[in-house]
Amino acid sequence: MVQIANNNLFEGIAPKELMDATYRASENFQVRAFFEAKDDIIKAGKYSENEFYEILDALIDAETERKLVSDLLKGKKPLFLYEIVEHLKNFPAKNVVRDIIYLKEQGYIKELIEVKTKMVIKKIKGEEKEVEEKEYFYRYQVKELLDNVIEHYFEPVSIVFNSGVCCHCGWCSSICPVNAINVSADTLDVDDEICMKCGLCYTVCPRSFSIDQAYSTISKLNKTLNFSESMGAYINTYTATTTKEEIKKVRQDGGIVTSILEYLLTHNIVDAIIAVQHSKDLWRPEPVIVESVKELYKTGGTKYANSPSLTIIEKAKNFERIAVVGVPCMMKALFKGTLFPSGLPFFKNIKYTIGLFCMESFSYDNIIQLTKDKFSQEITNLTKMNIDSGKFIINLKNGEEMAVELKEVQSYARDNCHYCEDLTSDYADISVGSIGSKAGYSSVITRSINGDELFSEIIESGLVEVQNLKEVKPGQALAERIAGSKRTKCKPIELRK
Repeated sequence: MVQIANNNLFEGIAPKELMDATYRASENFQVRAFFEAKDDIIKAGKYSENEFYEILDALIDAETERKLVSDLLKGKKPLFLYEIVEHLKNFPAKNVVRDIIYLKEQGYIKELIEVKTKMVIKKIKGEEKEVEEKEYFYRYQVKELLDNVIEHYFEPVSIVFNSGVCCHCGWCSSICPVNAINVSADTLDVDDEICMKCGLCYTVCPRSFSIDQAYSTISKLNKTLNFSESMGAYINTYTATTTKEEIKKVRQDGGIVTSILEYLLTHNIVDAIIAVQHSKDLWRPEPVIVESVKELYKTGGTKYANSPSLTIIEKAKNFERIAVVGVPCMMKALFKGTLFPSGLPFFKNIKYTIGLFCMESFSYDNIIQLTKDKFSQEITNLTKMNIDSGKFIINLKNGEEMAVELKEVQSYARDNCHYCEDLTSDYADISVGSIGSKAGYSSVITRSINGDELFSEIIESGLVEVQNLKEVKPGQALAERIAGSKRTKCKPIELRK
């Protein structure tokens, strides 16, 4: 719980104000649900008693801070997030941004959106055309509420699944303190008899409430980062290829993801990696914990069917340091879990996140149907799938390559992928994909200091060869254009009970 002594977070706050805020924080539904379920949580075995109290203390600290932030903003005019940060300099900027977004979800703050329209010149299919472009401005203001107002409590994450927008990342099942959630590549089930209605699953879900404004503001406050409206914050961008022959044999494009992961393992930077490999059913992916380079090579290449990789994060708790490889929705889930509900990561051993570019994925059944309908092939005849230059490409065991226009296979994609605005895994430490690079190369975006330092070490080791992505064709401009197109076409999420 909040300790008045030795708590730098609340320096400058009068003891009476702090105690009052703490008392009100203890009434928060998430705090109460978590505290009251202590015996069930300990019995479930996911969190030890020490971890239970650490999480509970963090929940109370964060909720106390939110009460103080709300009090300090009462009566203020609507403000941009960066203006609120300037106004509340007693608290860390990242915390303030986090608190405002969460207070909005709790029902204490309203979000005011202003839309401005302007005409711009854009090149469309080789021709310059004047098109309408909308710009959105977000301001936040504390609501005038009655003293007996009841905060919004968060539904179990089944509301996301029932609304048809669940991405099946599996993060909620790993987080759940009482193991009430089961996620597969196609399903999500919440055991109502076990569920303690704490809302933690909803809080960390990448499809529950948006953190786009939080991410954008936090990134722009960090002056060491570049920021692209279409592909997020970054430090450096490269086009790269592996120099290692063994990796070239299993790679999809430049072999960069495998190169990064091999470097992490061989240099003892991580103890294990969460990745994806083929299951006993060829082309049906399954999440795996990789501990050796030999096992790592089995994960090479892209699997276009979705895999609930974050379901096994909890199984990697005993490793001191891990890396996680995943698609944009998974990277967003992991980032969101570091912000909410308390800023305390549920799993502190995640040292690196490696995000993959992803336009959309397919269910396993649809991949089988696609290969039959478009190529007249059985899935077992394929050795590789790829998307390149606007085409969906397959390679067969007999050496033949076949391709169809990408638009011909888009109807086979999962509909829930159309609610994702992120092409380039904005929330990862390092993002990797093929868009922008020529055949045999991968585009690489370093986004965090840790990610940039790691990739610089890998370049210096000679394991990869690189060029600046801005200096090659089609280069970063293409990646930004396609990323921007995905954002524009993204469907809005509407949750329904």
